[in-house]
Amino acid sequence: MDLKPTLVAAWFGAAITTLVFSIFFLVYLSTAKFVDAKNQDFRLYAAIPAKAALISQNIDSSDGRFILIKNLFTDHESPLAPFSHKFIEVADKYQLDFRLLPAIAMQESNGGKKVIKNSNNPFGYGIYGDLVIRFQSWEEGIERVGRALREDYLNQGLKTPTQIMAKYTPPSQAKDKAWAKGVTSFMLELQ
Repeated sequence: MDLKPTLVAAWFGAAITTLVFSIFFLVYLSTAKFVDAKNQDFRLYAAIPAKAALISQNIDSSDGRFILIKNLFTDHESPLAPFSHKFIEVADKYQLDFRLLPAIAMQESNGGKKVIKNSNNPFGYGIYGDLVIRFQSWEEGIERVGRALREDYLNQGLKTPTQIMAKYTPPSQAKDKAWAKGVTSFMLELQ
């Protein structure tokens, strides 16, 4: 007796049986099953805590300003990055827009990278030709220029970079107002 036709017939029989079983099983798994949740004792989302948790955090507005200034100086590899807190302190003390002093420092000296030797004056403040106002430290420079902006500019009605430019750096006024545009650009970067 030849086993070959019997094995072929058995193989085809098993294959057809497996195919039919697979189709029925696939149809069974793909049909939607509805559960009446009213009669069941279970939760659909068991991970929900029994009591609502309250998560809160107090954020001081100076925190965000500090991070913005520090990131600006860090991104531009400025030596002023460690003094970001001083910029906030002075802005609050003299009621300045917190962005104004850092923006002027970026415009005037690339954030303190290009200053006259031993001047600690990243603001270009009081520098006219050979006349150079020097400060003992970065902190002193930030403090003194912040106070000067309040007393000699803002209190005199000069509030925008364009208005400040007319007195702070008059030659820029006659040109294309690049100073005010640069300061404004850095202020926008700090938003």
